[in-house]
Amino acid sequence: MEMQLRDIWIAAGVLMGFQVTSFAWRISREVKVAEKNDLTWLPPADLMNLASMVVAVVGVFVLPTLDLVGTNFAEHSFALALLLFVGYPFALAGHYDMYNHKTYRSYLYFPFQEKVVVAIVAILVVAYLVFIFV
Repeated sequence: MEMQLRDIWIAAGVLMGFQVTSFAWRISREVKVAEKNDLTWLPPADLMNLASMVVAVVGVFVLPTLDLVGTNFAEHSFALALLLFVGYPFALAGHYDMYNHKTYRSYLYFPFQEKVVVAIVAILVVAYLVFIFV
């Protein structure tokens, strides 16, 4: 089944709605942390979400609108953005050290659990890119 660009735009628009909502929640949390004079940061999980948004905006909307790429590229860009976003909540859970109920939160910028999830997502991204380009 071949998708139309309009269908990809609709799906990507819904995806970006979820992305912006989740990112706004994270920013509001960091603002509350800043009000307590504590350190604020964007952990790698959030950077993964931002990367997903950039892929969606550029690969699904901007480049096809400028007729620089076709529908196939937009479809693959959407899939890549979706893959990054699906990994985001798992990486965020890892950021808060939630995968081991027997240990306390480390409060590190990039804790081990988050590193594992980000590494898995990175491997999946590379595998997807190899799949579509080979």
